[in-house]
Amino acid sequence: MSARRTVLLTGASGVVGRSILRERTPAGLRIISASHSAPIPEAEEPPVALDMTAERFGLDADSHAALAAEVDVVIHSAGLTEWGLAAERYEPINVEGTRRVVEFAEQAGATVHFMSTAFVAALAQGAPVPLGEENVCRNYIRSKHRAEQLLRDSGLPHTIFRPTNLIGDSMTGWTSQGQIVQLMSDWIGRGRAPFIPAHPGIRMDFVPQDLLSKAVLRAIELGDEQGEVWVTYGEEAMNIETCLQLLVKHAAGRGRSLNLPPVVNADELEPDAIAKTPPMTRSYLSVLRDVSEVTRCSGGVLPTSMPELRERYGIPRVDDTAAYLASLEYAAEYLG
Repeated sequence: MSARRTVLLTGASGVVGRSILRERTPAGLRIISASHSAPIPEAEEPPVALDMTAERFGLDADSHAALAAEVDVVIHSAGLTEWGLAAERYEPINVEGTRRVVEFAEQAGATVHFMSTAFVAALAQGAPVPLGEENVCRNYIRSKHRAEQLLRDSGLPHTIFRPTNLIGDSMTGWTSQGQIVQLMSDWIGRGRAPFIPAHPGIRMDFVPQDLLSKAVLRAIELGDEQGEVWVTYGEEAMNIETCLQLLVKHAAGRGRSLNLPPVVNADELEPDAIAKTPPMTRSYLSVLRDVSEVTRCSGGVLPTSMPELRERYGIPRVDDTAAYLASLEYAAEYLG
């Protein structure tokens, strides 16, 4: 490990990438930001344009080799994270893109830190119930699961970070763009949900994006080259009743009165309870039901590495309810 290390950050224009760039870069670390085309305001030096879906990232052989000669570490954050798409949509970047990162890292002799998802727990062999074939998250989760396997099979030094649903910065609520938590929360908070389909006992596990960013940079700083890190709250995560009460509090702060929708056991819904609602409502309710199913298939409570992150990496103890409220406030003020 050289005294000065250079990190290639893929997906630098995304939510995780920009959050990482906003953190204090550890001494002796240089970050090369990579993106296909989107701007990266936080980059400290001109970014490189890489196409993760193309051979050699779209570079000629000499340019690819020159980049590999510079890089000691790869943070692989590029990927398609939208849910509900056909399986083949995830293949080019989530799976083949990771394969190209593996090839690059082999040439560079680099360690890879891969941003996966905590939802892969739903596909574990020991999962208490199988994940439904029609679940809106399934194809996305499977693509991340396959990408993880590519890394394991490669023999490269690597870590896998598995964050749950990310929210904004733990203090300010800042995020570069709205995520599913903000979108769903705004919809519920405006009184548009006729009911909330959920499985009994599940937790609403939302983690501030800066906790993930701090953990990744600290792993690099310590020279970690193996491990699976669950960036979740686990047993500490709020339950659904607390989450809904926070939406009431947020709505009141914005001058609105929110009557809480009833929480309905997702397994006891009438067959057409969701299907007979208007199209947008049907879409949102389906996502709520399917994400709840993912959590149930993960045991109801997601696995967590939070105690180890606090002890080994010095990740601050952040109350998830306060961070959630900050994220709601930021989204309402700046994300429309």
